[in-house]
Amino acid sequence: MFDTEASEATETARAALIDILDAITPIDQGPEVMHWRIEAKMAQAALLDRAVFNSDRHDAQMAGRIARRQIDACRSLLLG
Repeated sequence: MFDTEASEATETARAALIDILDAITPIDQGPEVMHWRIEAKMAQAALLDRAVFNSDRHDAQMAGRIARRQIDACRSLLLG
């Protein structure tokens, strides 16, 4: 059902981004940064829901493109 190789690559990239974020987050801003992460995760989940479970094909395609663009923007921050 799921592409294991792609899922593993996504999890590796996610972990690397969290490591970077943890390294640059000032100690006193941890809760605020966690709030941003939760908001971003919810927004991405909403886009993916629109892309997959949507009767409006045009809106589904647009949501899928936006979701992919956001993922690509995050991955562009990683080396390699």
